[in-house]
This record gives sequence, C-alpha cells and structure tokens, in this order.
Amino acid sequence: MAFVVSSLTDYVDQMSKELIQASHFEAKTASLIPNIQSGIKASQAIQLLGVNAFPQADTACGFVASGSTTFTQRNIVVGAIKYQDTLCPKTLRSKWTQTLLRPGSGDAESDLTFEADIAKGIVDLVNEQNENRLWQGNTLSTDPLLTAHEGLIKLIDAGSPVDGNTGSLTTWTSANAVAGMLAMVDALPAKLKGKSDLAIFCGTDFFDVYVTALLNKNWFHHDAATGNYEIKVPGKNVMIYGVHGLDGTNRMFGMRRENMYLGVDIQGEEERFDMWYSKDDRNVKYDVAYKMGVQVAYTEECVEFSF
Repeated sequence: MAFVVSSLTDYVDQMSKELIQASHFEAKTASLIPNIQSGIKASQAIQLLGVNAFPQADTACGFVASGSTTFTQRNIVVGAIKYQDTLCPKTLRSKWTQTLLRPGSGDAESDLTFEADIAKGIVDLVNEQNENRLWQGNTLSTDPLLTAHEGLIKLIDAGSPVDGNTGSLTTWTSANAVAGMLAMVDALPAKLKGKSDLAIFCGTDFFDVYVTALLNKNWFHHDAATGNYEIKVPGKNVMIYGVHGLDGTNRMFGMRRENMYLGVDIQGEEERFDMWYSKDDRNVKYDVAYKMGVQVAYTEECVEFSF
C-alpha cells in the first residue's frame, strides 16, 4: 500500500530564527569631512577671512596704507530629520514569526527578541540615505529622500567652481578615464597644488572605470587596487575617493578636504536609536532624530566635472 500525500502542502522548514538583512552601502563621505560644526539647530555661519595686501617701494619715509582684510560668511543650514515607526507584535502571531515572540499575552510580547536586528537595519539605512543626501540633497527635489537639506552638488554648482571637463567628454570609459582624471587634477587652482589634503570625489562607478583604465595601461606598479575605493593619482599628491553618494550622477569634484564642512546638532546623533514598548496601545515603537547639513567654504577652490 503506497503513501498518499497529494492533498498535503509541500513542507517548508520555517523554523530558522536567523534574520538576514539586505546590504546597505557604506556611508563614506561624512567620515572624509574634517570640519564638523556641532550645536546647530537650524543655521550657523562659517566665518571666512580674506587678506589682501600690495607691495610698495620702500624708498622714502612714511606710512601708506593699502590692501584690505575682509570678513565674509557662508551658512550651514541643517535639516531636522527623523525616522519613526509603530510595530504591532500581535501581527506576528499567525505566521512562523510567532516563534520570535516570548510566551504569554499582553505585555509578554513587549520584549521582541530581534530588536537589535531592527536597530542595525535602521541605522544602516539612515547612513546610506545620509550618504546620498550629502551630495545630492536638494530641498526642491521631488524625491523625499533628498529634501532635508542642500547637498554638495547643488552648493558647489551655485558658486564659482572651476570646470574640470576640459576635454569636453560626453562619456566616461576606460579609453578616456585616465586623461579625464588628469584633466581634473590639472584644473585644480595652482595655489592648492602641493596641499596634503587634495581630493577628487567620484562615484564608485567612475572609480571602477578609472582603475580598469590604469590596469589596461599596465600601470600595476602604481598600486591600482589600494582598497576601499581609494587610490592616489599616479605621480600626483591627489587622492581619489569613490563614494556612493555620487553613483550614477556622472559628476566628479576636486577640492581640499579642509574646504568641506559638516553641520550637526550632536555628533553621531543619527546612530542613536530609541525603541520602546508603549502600554497605551500595546505597540513597539522606534525613533531616530538628528540634524545634518553640509557646506563648502570657497566654491572657487572646487573643480567640478559633468557631462
């Protein structure tokens, strides 16, 4: 007599409690900005000082004043950002997720066994979205993920940056990437060359093409795989940083890192995660709230590439 199981649903073992989260890309840009101004609730000025003086012939007695000392400002405007959600533990009862609940009803379900997984997922997501917003932020954007504050692209474009696409490139390929990157370096203002903090920021997509171009030229001795999307332009004192915030934008920017400012209320506030059980409605809730913005001091010291 044979077993007859045709009326049964195929079995799937759902008892594993290991929760696997999707990957989020690294938030790199904020860690590369050396100047952090904290305590900003809405807006705070970067104080700029410009000194101009003229040589004079020292052939006679007397004192003749010339030149100027000028104070100017650029404001860091931060956006107030929050992430909040309400999670009902009772929703988990009817599925395999019931195994994640502690025995009992009512307040017994308040202690979720996977709170740390939720917290990590939210913090990683917040950092990923911050990375995009630091570059692509635009308060007039139709994308709600970008509207909290202005990003570096908009701020630099609104100033007086130097054109780095001197070859009028319309694509970025392994055939032209080396020449295109050297053109960016050459376009840096002469007064910046020799500074130890010179950097070119590009998307990881541009970075990959550039490294391929180096390898195609057999420039292996220049260590074309420094790691973590960082490499020095061969023969130059300029670091290239591949950052996800510029992925897909077809943009590059060259400047001193000292020219970049990050504005916050409290440093690291975006990674402070609060989760609690609310007895009034029997829900688990979480909250992340912080302020963040960005600025450059001198846009005329920036080189921008676009096509």
